[in-house]
Order: sequence, then structure tokens, then C-alpha cells
Amino acid sequence: MKRVLMGVLLFLAGCEAERQDVIINKEKIELPETVYSQSTDTYKITYLSEELEVIGYMVSPRNIEEDLPLLIYNRGGNQEYGKIDREMLSKYLSFWANKGYIVLASQYRGNDGGEGQEEFGGADVRDISNLLQAADELPNIDTEHTVMLGRSRGGMMTYLSIKEGIHIKAAAVIGGITDLFHQYRRNAGMKEVLNDLVGPPEQNEDAYKSRSAVYWPDQETEFEYVEYEEGDHDLSKHVDEYTDTVNQWFQEHMD
Repeated sequence: MKRVLMGVLLFLAGCEAERQDVIINKEKIELPETVYSQSTDTYKITYLSEELEVIGYMVSPRNIEEDLPLLIYNRGGNQEYGKIDREMLSKYLSFWANKGYIVLASQYRGNDGGEGQEEFGGADVRDISNLLQAADELPNIDTEHTVMLGRSRGGMMTYLSIKEGIHIKAAAVIGGITDLFHQYRRNAGMKEVLNDLVGPPEQNEDAYKSRSAVYWPDQETEFEYVEYEEGDHDLSKHVDEYTDTVNQWFQEHMD
């Protein structure tokens, strides 16, 4: 039985120092036509994150008449595995754009041609906060109404973004990683990935704890927990149910 955990953390906006533009390039791309992508536009963007050129994507509804809330999507997987591809853009992310959001998503540093090295929840978490800065340079985005959605490893990235104080109204996590020690023990493939990106836990205990929300639950101030019977990792049998629940959660906390 798999689980869905949804949490929200509200923040007051603080003063910000003057900053340079972070978007280097924005290019419209064509996607396979689906019931969702036929009413959306998609762009590949290159943006700066700690002076690294990182790849991201924007999916937005067509014919926008007013600024729309921002949904930051945090992908799962690692490196090139599970990266945002044309299928995800034309289906899942376009689905959320059709709900009335402008969707921004990062591939994380070092992936899809981006610079740097992915750290599986280390400095690459700042690729998400810098994506939020990039939103200030894009049209039709109401960044004061920002929500976040993470799946699997992206759930861990969501927890870490909240921990670091990202300015969002609400967040939802589906099948997210909360204990990286457990992930290391799960299978040989995951152990190999973590040895490469984080190092073995016996040598890097603090790095594993800092990435594991079970060690700092006090960072979450308000949450709702929803469990689906016989749900798999992606809740593939409960897509309509969980997306309705997530969207309602977002709307409630943006009002």
C-alpha cells in the first residue's frame, strides 16, 4: 500500500537584494498532441542557478487573459533516469496547465545538457528556488500564488525546499522519499546511485539525515495525510482521485 502526504507551509516575504536576470534562453518546443497539450504551449528554458546553466521547462495554457498561479513541479528519478521528457510535458504537466496553472520544472543541474553535478538533494535543491526567481522574468505568472508538487525523489526535493524556506503557499508530495537510509537499503541499483551522488551512508551520515524528512518533522507546520488502498508508487489507479485532492488543497491555500 503506497501513500500520499500533503503538507503546507506559509511564509512571509522578506526583503531581497537586487539580483541579475537568471533566464539565459527560452525556446518554444512542439509536443505530441494529446487531449491536454492541444491547449498548452511549452518552452525549454536555460536559467542560472549558482552560476550554473540549468535546464528547465515551462508549460502554460494558451490564450491567457490574466496572470495565473505558478505550480513548481519537482521530478523524480536521478540524472537522466526519470527526467522530464516530451511525454511528461504533453501529458502530466500539460494536465496541470489545463487546471489553470503555469507549470515550471527543473531537470536539476548536470542533466539534459545542463552544467554542474546533480547531488540528489544537496546543492541541486537551489535549482528549484532559482527556478522561482526565473518565474519573475516570465510573463503571466502570479508568483505570490505559488504551489509545489513533487513525486518520488521530487517529494524529497519538495520537503527540502520547504525546509530551506522557499516562498510557496502549499505543497503536495506523492510517493516521496522521507528516509534516504531506507532508500539506500532498498535495492542494489539505488545503492549504486546514492554511492555515486551522495556517498555511502556510513561515511556521510549527516548528508543522509539532512535529506531525510523523518529526522526534521518539525519543519512541517500544517499537513494532511491521505492514503489510497492498493496504491502503487505513482498511484496509477487513483490518478483522478489524487489530482482532484491535490488541486483542491492548492486552491484552498491560495484563496
